[in-house]
Amino acid sequence: MTKQTMSKLEQEVMNIVWSLEQCTVRDVLVKLKSKKLAYTTISTVLTRLHEKGMLEKLGKDFAIIYKPKLQKKEYGKKLTSLFMKTFFTNFGNVAASSFAESIEELPKDKKEYLLKLLKEYDKK
Repeated sequence: MTKQTMSKLEQEVMNIVWSLEQCTVRDVLVKLKSKKLAYTTISTVLTRLHEKGMLEKLGKDFAIIYKPKLQKKEYGKKLTSLFMKTFFTNFGNVAASSFAESIEELPKDKKEYLLKLLKEYDKK
């Protein structure tokens, strides 16, 4: 996985690919029909995601199938790990206090879940 980030449209397309597990440009276009995007736009987005190392490209010409190289959960873990390492390396104790303060801004159920996970990992 590269360290490049995804645009909002790339993230939407990636979510579709994850949900379908494998797809064509047309499959994504059907899922995004409310956005009224051109076939070539979706094709370009899928090509960029492939170039960023997010997708496998199977076949060629008109029979191209795209598959995720990482599942959504794996990608989330890698992205979070990269963010946390960078955040704590660059900001040290300020990062820790900012993170703790931001927990208070989460919805109650998310906050409780995160605190539960932190307790579980603390026991390990």
